[in-house]
Amino acid sequence: MTSEPITSPSTTIAQANNVLLIVDAESLLSRYPQPSLEPQNPTGIEEGFIFAISGTKPTQSTTNDSLMTLTANNGENFHIRGRTVSLLAEHSVVFYEMSAGDAGVLSPPELVVHANLTVPAPNPENPTQPGSHTADDHYWHCTQLATGVEACELKFMLINKSCEALGYFSWSVGVKLAG
Repeated sequence: MTSEPITSPSTTIAQANNVLLIVDAESLLSRYPQPSLEPQNPTGIEEGFIFAISGTKPTQSTTNDSLMTLTANNGENFHIRGRTVSLLAEHSVVFYEMSAGDAGVLSPPELVVHANLTVPAPNPENPTQPGSHTADDHYWHCTQLATGVEACELKFMLINKSCEALGYFSWSVGVKLAG
């Protein structure tokens, strides 16, 4: 059991709208078996490989097209994180760049990193008593400036268990922000 309290990495988490981008890594690598290995020249992908989930709608379905609709319920700030669909953590995803167009709907996204956080983990010897380990957390932060649609580009890399980049990708998406 951990003896230290596990505190929130940010006092603004409660006021932010959290968005999780889930990348279907297996399907993506099947469709693009020879992706770019250059972060400056990522492989552009079609729709259908990234699903967005947000707690801003009570009954939200995950639509994997090139338009994300987000509603700001907890203020105007958004925290965007990425994960992969991966049973045994064969692949991880890291979004290394996000950009917003010039429609004035969204602020430029900025990377936020919280280092050395205490994270709960199962204790294999006593599963009902949690253990802990140290990890870094990161997300992309942006602010809604107005309602409307903003053209965005998200660049990410898929990584194997040895922390080696398997490929660099980019996804162009319209982000529709409602009030």
